[in-house]
Amino acid sequence: MMRHLLGAFFGLVLLSAPVMAQSSPLTGRYDPAIPTAQTALGHEFGAEITPPDRAIAYLHALQAAAPDRVRVVEYATSWEGRTLAYAIIANADTMQRLDAIQADLQRLADPRGLDADARDRLIASTPAVVWLSYGVHGDEISSTDAGLRTAYHLLASRNDAGVDRILDQTIIIIDPVQNPDGRARFLNSFTAARGLRPDENRFTAEHDQPWPGGRVNHYLFDMNRDWFAMTQPETRGRVAAMLDWRPVVVVDAHEMGGDSSYFFAPSAEPFNPNVVQSQRDAQDLIGRNHARWFDRLGYDYFTREVFDAFYPGYGDMWPTLQGAVAMTYEQASARGLVWRRRDASLLSYGDAVEHHYVASLSTAEVVAANRERFVRDFAEFRASAANDTSGPQSVLLDLGSNRWGAERLARSLVAQGIEVGRVDGPVSACGARFADGAFEVRFNQPAGRLARTLLEDTTELPADFMREQESRRARGLGAELYDVTAWSLPLMHNVHAVSCSRSAGLASEAVAADDAIASSGSNDGAAWGYAIAWEDAGQARLVAALVAAGVPARTSDVAFRIGDRTFPRGSVVVPRHGAPANLDSLISRLGSEIGASYVGLDSSWVDEGPNPGSENFMDVPAPRIAMLWDDGTDANSAGPTRYVLEQRYGIPVSVIRAASLGRADLSLFDVLILPEQGRSGYSSVLGSSGSAQLTRFVRAGGVLVGLGDATRWMADPDVALVPARRERAADTARPAAVQDEAVVDAVVLASADELDAVQAEQGAMPAYSPGALLHVEANPDAWMSAGYSGGAAVLVTGSDIYAPISRDEADTAMRFAGPDTLVAGGYMWAESAAQIAFKPFLISNSMGAGQVIAFTQAPTTRAYLEGLDLLLLNAVLLGPAHSRGMR
Repeated sequence: MMRHLLGAFFGLVLLSAPVMAQSSPLTGRYDPAIPTAQTALGHEFGAEITPPDRAIAYLHALQAAAPDRVRVVEYATSWEGRTLAYAIIANADTMQRLDAIQADLQRLADPRGLDADARDRLIASTPAVVWLSYGVHGDEISSTDAGLRTAYHLLASRNDAGVDRILDQTIIIIDPVQNPDGRARFLNSFTAARGLRPDENRFTAEHDQPWPGGRVNHYLFDMNRDWFAMTQPETRGRVAAMLDWRPVVVVDAHEMGGDSSYFFAPSAEPFNPNVVQSQRDAQDLIGRNHARWFDRLGYDYFTREVFDAFYPGYGDMWPTLQGAVAMTYEQASARGLVWRRRDASLLSYGDAVEHHYVASLSTAEVVAANRERFVRDFAEFRASAANDTSGPQSVLLDLGSNRWGAERLARSLVAQGIEVGRVDGPVSACGARFADGAFEVRFNQPAGRLARTLLEDTTELPADFMREQESRRARGLGAELYDVTAWSLPLMHNVHAVSCSRSAGLASEAVAADDAIASSGSNDGAAWGYAIAWEDAGQARLVAALVAAGVPARTSDVAFRIGDRTFPRGSVVVPRHGAPANLDSLISRLGSEIGASYVGLDSSWVDEGPNPGSENFMDVPAPRIAMLWDDGTDANSAGPTRYVLEQRYGIPVSVIRAASLGRADLSLFDVLILPEQGRSGYSSVLGSSGSAQLTRFVRAGGVLVGLGDATRWMADPDVALVPARRERAADTARPAAVQDEAVVDAVVLASADELDAVQAEQGAMPAYSPGALLHVEANPDAWMSAGYSGGAAVLVTGSDIYAPISRDEADTAMRFAGPDTLVAGGYMWAESAAQIAFKPFLISNSMGAGQVIAFTQAPTTRAYLEGLDLLLLNAVLLGPAHSRGMR
């Protein structure tokens, strides 16, 4: 790749303006007072992979050298204690006015009450904020050093008209290390594998990361899917920072396979329908400037082919729906210091750093030359959202359907800058009755477009795009859907939502993100103990906390009534006898901290149903949970599952490397979780000895829980842990065994349709689903479905569909709904939807003294299916209560 440029620095200014000559980004005069990479890091930019702590230290070194033009803000701390920080870079005059500018940006972000003249004055005087973010995937390494090089160039350049214009017209925010834990993990494995010289061969250890790889953070999350879920501290910090600064342009710089080139906007189809035309036009404007630079420098690139703008959880799409022009940039990765491509050319780390650096400066250049346009478009996006009268005007979230889930959802929305109001109940609105009140989210607010796409059941895919996808499938080609097609937060939180065609006009109180969830409970009338209704995951969290503190608890599969209060199946009683002396203060404190509810019981007498002394009540122990880990498991399943149990519900999880299962003492655990399978799969890692070990564990009273495609392995006839079988696609019978014959019978074809039928793959699995939300319904006689009398929504991906199971073999605790009500949100191929209707989602069967539980689709995907958390808690809390193992 070309490393130096002796020509002019060309920039695209206005659409109608001529190109202006400026100095090169690859050469120039630099202020010696600004620390170089060599002096501060010990190597030139791109010569080595900078560790995450050194990258942040370099930002501080720049601030020390130029405090009038750069400020470093530490915005989050990773799980492993590493600092995340961004640098604010602008000219000295702008830096002196930062607080006032930030206030003006907030006024433009919420233009309600601003008259046209006041808004025009703000647009004319407010710098454009350009947010450049790097390295959200820790093994996508080059962008971090590109961000540092960009910061250096902006601060050290002398007599550079282009840089001066950028610093005069914009505020540049550089976030160089979005995932320090993942970057450190990658760098550790890379450094351990280094030899005498960098090795360019793709299969060598330098490029072959051990499980789980550096892509993910400590809890093994792909944080480029976490923006609206905000499960991770790194994401929460970035969301808050962006809401503080309201950038008009956002870059999320990534890496892709080393044999590719460079991708920049315009994005690929489909575009989310809440993206406006001005944002698409701006992507084109910026992309054309990149093309001018890349052509000048001899860099290959492509646009519009792969990375779409549909799913709102990306680092480019969440800011887009807040009004920014946000884009993904993808650079071919050396995954080390040098990579030999398939065409035998070499890609160096320095090449990759340089390409991201040039694209970063090109972005800032376009915004500086078009500052007023970008600021005006941002303000107009927010204003038009606040005045939008098309389509549904609000959503009401029913507090009676899943109280704790609704409370958490409301606070999550507010944390993203979406206004939410609490409506006290009982109230009737939009054709529905809300006995316990509701949360109202109106769409005529500045963040209304983000609210729409997060709260509506389905964000519609363009009809012409989907016709083309169906056509591609008919021709045997893959669908061009990059991620899931459904993400409705009410569905994923299992909260009943009612869409209102117009504003309900209800009186409400604004919700704050840090509001405590109210608890209801009293120590009065608790002479015998307490009852905790099994109604939502908050209630289960309270039970988990109590049993962890040594409090005895019992659960029943049969509902019971005390006075006028009915406790549904799964509910737990906490007797005072045998409990710690501080039971009253303990349950009060925990209930208040969690936001859970409990009822004092004066006696163990019940008016209907079993008494706590009945055999229908079973002891709930504090579960000792293990989970398979490392090679054989999918990191994107193992990490979120551990996160949900540990961080959301305070239940510790011991992780056992799958390869070590054969020598592990499983008698120390009550529950063993099999996350989804990784590339090597359980068959190769566990083998027959592993399946025998798990069978012994279950027969001795253990609870085995399989998630998603772990069910495939558990259902294998050679493993036989669950009596389930995957189905082939309907109407694709297995072919006759004629493939080894030299001559086969002739076929006369009368039409192209008959040819298509012959050419279609026989015995194929169902078509792969990129991700849709489907309704599931509960079996009221199965203990594993406790708390789900109204059903739930499940994210379905992949092609696994399981045949119905005989009742005498296992309980189908939850099954997919019938075809008329099956699809809750998103898009699923018609033949797949027809085939999965009524089929099992959740299976449980007794084996010896223990229990086997299989989720045919993973309930912990990305930890954003909070409405399924209670099912997982049923498995790990109620599962041991239903086993007959000895402690």
